Amino acid sequence: MRGAANQRAQRANRPTRGLPGAPKRRGAPEWLTQPFTLGVIALAVVLLGIVVFLGLTSGGKNIETKELEASRAALPLDLANGAKLGKDDAPLKITMYEDFQCDFCVRFTAGQEPNIIEKFVKTGKVQLIFAHLPVEGAESVTAARAAVCAADQNKFWQYANRLFLVQARAGQTKVEKTQVGRFSQANLRKYAIEEGLDPAKYDQCLADPASLATVTTQTTEASQLGLRATPSFLFNGQSIGSGALVDNAAWESAINSYLNATPTPAASASPSGSATPAAAGTAAATTAPQPTATP
Repeated sequence: MRGAANQRAQRANRPTRGLPGAPKRRGAPEWLTQPFTLGVIALAVVLLGIVVFLGLTSGGKNIETKELEASRAALPLDLANGAKLGKDDAPLKITMYEDFQCDFCVRFTAGQEPNIIEKFVKTGKVQLIFAHLPVEGAESVTAARAAVCAADQNKFWQYANRLFLVQARAGQTKVEKTQVGRFSQANLRKYAIEEGLDPAKYDQCLADPASLATVTTQTTEASQLGLRATPSFLFNGQSIGSGALVDNAAWESAINSYLNATPTPAASASPSGSATPAAAGTAAATTAPQPTATP
């Protein structure tokens, strides 16, 4: 009995061999133990960490957001006068009909307007004039009225930048959305206070029918000029075809060509003028409705 027990103990202590068809023990695959492979994995982990870090530190900002934030700091507010930016004696006055919900307006304000300001407004060659053409619905009208009230406190350009920045951060140039509450009265008032407007004066202005009358007048003028889309532009009161003006080079060429042409008397600094009707705009044509008061 003792001998049999010893034999069984000896067999139990022998190394076992896998039998054909028997499941193998789970463990690290052999390729994971190779030094080169481990090095590649470590490098991939490091690179992934760098990508994640850069994404977090950039805040995931799109190009329009970055451009608007940069241009905001460079606005020549000493040249601001209500909805005008630049010297009154500038030989070229560019009127810009825009809608704060318009995705193409976001692109223009972020991508081309800063270059125009830097090279032509600051040098006294161009004066920019913002005019309202709210074609995208009730929130566009409300935002336009709020901007009129910001102009009354000479904070239009900061406020307009803020409204376009709200749209850029929301991804308006990637997926256009309108009437989604970004320009509710509560939000517009919050933006106004954050931009340094006097809230009491802002409230009084917004309640005054005159703010709506300003928007209505500019919308009517745009309609009389044949403008149906935003953004649309006037050079000294004359409508231009803006479809080709999609980058800084095109804008610089158009402005320089105009400035170098035979001098003509500058049109009035207001959006109205003796312009001839012509379609303009980089967005798809949209019939401009008459603004109506919002509750």
